[in-house]
Amino acid sequence: MKTTLFVLCILVNFSIGTLSGQNFRIYPIPSFNVLVEGTAWFQETVPFNSKAKRVINVHIYSTKASDSTNCSAEVLIYSLDHQDVLGPYTVNCGETLSVEIDDREWGVSVTPFTPVEVSVWVDLQDLLKKMTGSLPGKEEGLCNHDQKTEP
Repeated sequence: MKTTLFVLCILVNFSIGTLSGQNFRIYPIPSFNVLVEGTAWFQETVPFNSKAKRVINVHIYSTKASDSTNCSAEVLIYSLDHQDVLGPYTVNCGETLSVEIDDREWGVSVTPFTPVEVSVWVDLQDLLKKMTGSLPGKEEGLCNHDQKTEP
């Protein structure tokens, strides 16, 4: 049922866009500072060859032309195999939505209420922690440049 509803929603959005003359662009993940005035689609284009879970991040920025009182966007996160749809989430300007995803390829649909800039990326830090055991924190930096050494 979810798959059928998802496919129907995509078809309706593409149909409305085609009839209204809007061009729908599909941006790769990661993408940064993309101006979105209608609906924008972001999709992973390179297969991710790991069984580790990851985090997909969507950050909404206000533009100079946007109305700051209604500066937000509706975000859907979906698997490209159409098995799962997460959301809709409402993300306000200045906020980052972080959602855990699995090893499949994923996409994001962003529909703002006013023009916004959007950044979408996948966080691999959890994967790096698993591969290396742990990553140094700020206080455990690899090189501590603040320490003075005396001869």
